[in-house]
Amino acid sequence: MHTIVRVALSRLKGQTFEGKVLEVFPSLDDPELERAIVAEAHGIPTEFSDKALSDADEARSLKDGKRADLSHATIVTIDGETAKDFDDAIGVEKTKEGHFLLTVSIADVSHFVQEGSSLNNEAYQRATSVYLPNFVYPMLPEQLSNDLCSLVPNQERLTLTCEILIDNAGTVLKTRIYPSKIKSQARLTYTLVNKVIEGETKLVAPKISAMLLLAHELSLKVRKSRNERGALDLDLPESQIHVDKFGDVIAIKTVERNEAHRLIEDFMILANEQVSEAIEAKGYPSVFRVHENPDPLKLERLRQVVRHWGFTISDKKGLVPSLQGYLDSVRGHQSEKILVTSLLRSLKQAQYSPTNVGHFGLGSKSYCHFTSPIRRYPDLMIHRILRRSDFLKNTEAPYTFEKLEEMSKVCSENERRAFLAERDLQDIKKCRFMSSFVGKFYDAVIVSVKSFGLFIEVMDYPVEGLIPLRHLPRDDYSPDELETCLSGFRGQKNKFWLGDRVKVQLADVDRFRRQITFRFVSRMNEK
Repeated sequence: MHTIVRVALSRLKGQTFEGKVLEVFPSLDDPELERAIVAEAHGIPTEFSDKALSDADEARSLKDGKRADLSHATIVTIDGETAKDFDDAIGVEKTKEGHFLLTVSIADVSHFVQEGSSLNNEAYQRATSVYLPNFVYPMLPEQLSNDLCSLVPNQERLTLTCEILIDNAGTVLKTRIYPSKIKSQARLTYTLVNKVIEGETKLVAPKISAMLLLAHELSLKVRKSRNERGALDLDLPESQIHVDKFGDVIAIKTVERNEAHRLIEDFMILANEQVSEAIEAKGYPSVFRVHENPDPLKLERLRQVVRHWGFTISDKKGLVPSLQGYLDSVRGHQSEKILVTSLLRSLKQAQYSPTNVGHFGLGSKSYCHFTSPIRRYPDLMIHRILRRSDFLKNTEAPYTFEKLEEMSKVCSENERRAFLAERDLQDIKKCRFMSSFVGKFYDAVIVSVKSFGLFIEVMDYPVEGLIPLRHLPRDDYSPDELETCLSGFRGQKNKFWLGDRVKVQLADVDRFRRQITFRFVSRMNEK
């Protein structure tokens, strides 16, 4: 039986830390405690100060300023079913010349969050919202994130708009960025929009269905143009944990992305690129979202790993076309997820920087985050660069390189902090869910090979666990240099390859250590 405590460490005595117990927590069975433990472990701020909340309340009285009125345009939000904050809205129309006019309107958080305020300082300390199963630690208080800055339907909201004129080949002809106010015509979901795209047009008002079909037509052109210039089409399904009102896990499912997800992604990427290019063209220091080229050594390892499945990655057509060719070739393969994940692990992590080195994965020469200022501080800074420069009219740069360099570092670090916290709580929830099934048999796939055993993912749920060496057929095992195969070199000399299908039994779940342990039963074709 484990007891969870908060301690203040005082000193290291020999091999042991000494400290004082400050608080003893109740049982780990409490879902709220799980969340509190993760927040505490990663230093996630969980409460706003009274002053920050007061700043948020006072923001409602700020004057709107001069803005373009788009409140009568056919503009909608498209988000997931459970979303509560809506910071982006889109509209598409055809011009008299036959071009597409894309309107991407983003909540004008910079109008409400004043620099130097407690509200701003606490948003900066967070740098990002932290999304957990059925819960969020927001970057901004709810009166802003879920109300005043949220583009809810049929309510006038202040926005910054990126208006993009695009020809029939998906090429951008002209971009305009300006302050605006909109009134979203509908709060749509990805599921609903996908049904409209597939032909169920009567599910929404005629003018909205017509706009959505036009938007889909445009998104295909924009996507084709982006892929042709060298973007990687990395499209892996995500796992989603469903919890009840008490925080207990009721299901873990794989969520497939549909055309509505891709449509919004296409338009947000394009808007981010256009804003970044416009700021950079003025010569202002900015906050870029950068993704460096892959490490050559990791790429060589990837080439060797995929040869086991009969795939090759060459540089004859250039690196990006070769990687995209590889991605295209593995689609539909029974080990597609592992093959795509292997590529992802060979790439570097994206981060924020005032030094633009481009975005490798998107094939972008200039890229920033502009479209989610409710939940990401770098987006708010991009909005401020636009606002401070009178929307790129001034010659003087709004911020120094040094200020943006420090801000980029803090935001990158806190983004990583949020990712680790989200992953840790997902692991805790998965352990809680699987603890009810100890002894049950599963079909699974080997997703990682290590010297101490095999990591597998069960096919019923997107849940991973370990088959330690003690739960494999008795032998002395050693992985190959690339960790693609675990080989026994005595006894039966078994070989377990990355991607092999196996039958396993759930042996143990340790929620305290977040470990799920399986026992090998047989290969999938064995009885």
